[in-house]
Amino acid sequence: MLAIKKIPIKACALLLLASGALVSCNTFEKLLKNNDFALKYREAGRYYDLAKYDKAVMLYENVMPFYRSTRQEDTINIRIARCYYNQHDYEMAQYYFELFSRTFPRSVFTEEAEFMQGMCSYNASRKASLDQTETNSAIQAFNLYLYKHPQGEKSAECREKIAELQDRLSEKAYHGAKIYYTTEHYKAAVVALKNCIKAYPDSKYREDMLFLVLKSSYLHAENSVAEKQRERYQLTIDEYYNLMSEYPGTKYKNEAERLYKNLMLYTKG
Repeated sequence: MLAIKKIPIKACALLLLASGALVSCNTFEKLLKNNDFALKYREAGRYYDLAKYDKAVMLYENVMPFYRSTRQEDTINIRIARCYYNQHDYEMAQYYFELFSRTFPRSVFTEEAEFMQGMCSYNASRKASLDQTETNSAIQAFNLYLYKHPQGEKSAECREKIAELQDRLSEKAYHGAKIYYTTEHYKAAVVALKNCIKAYPDSKYREDMLFLVLKSSYLHAENSVAEKQRERYQLTIDEYYNLMSEYPGTKYKNEAERLYKNLMLYTKG
């Protein structure tokens, strides 16, 4: 009599899971091919509520033409956008949120769609050292939301996000300007840093930039030809006062005072 090998319990469990997944997959494929659009709409909602956004979006996209010009149309479209967003596909989500805003300007979901356009760019934006195209797009979208909904539900969050993104842009601009200083192009450093201060007056790097303007101006004067040094040292004194008037207790106070003493010596007589 042939001996029957026992299948390990763990292997049985894996087989059951695999067969269950196969049945589930086959069931979903049959659902997609089904011509009962009401059933597919209900099932899309069920998958959506279960956070199974990959299946939900497939069903919603499948039934969308059938529900065109019905009261369900805007719900289907906003949910498609949300599904892509929740799957972190921000490019597709942004496309659908923008499309929604244009197609349904008076929907109860329009304000949400306008805010979420900014959130798509916000989540796709990159750290300060990299390209900031999405950062600028997010700021633009949040500002547009604030223009349309100054007292909107998301207005406070928009302002917070704009401030955060502006900090990112100012950080990039600051480090870009600082390169001129580190490569000893002091005149260019002064110009770039002052442009950065003007562009981002509330930057968290403002103190650092004001000090670097002072030091770059000082070093530019120090490296100038003799006949131009005195004039340039005098201009540098103004940069010292700019720093100290805004930040009397600046973390750069010791070095700033040292530079100031030298400036007084160089401009005497």
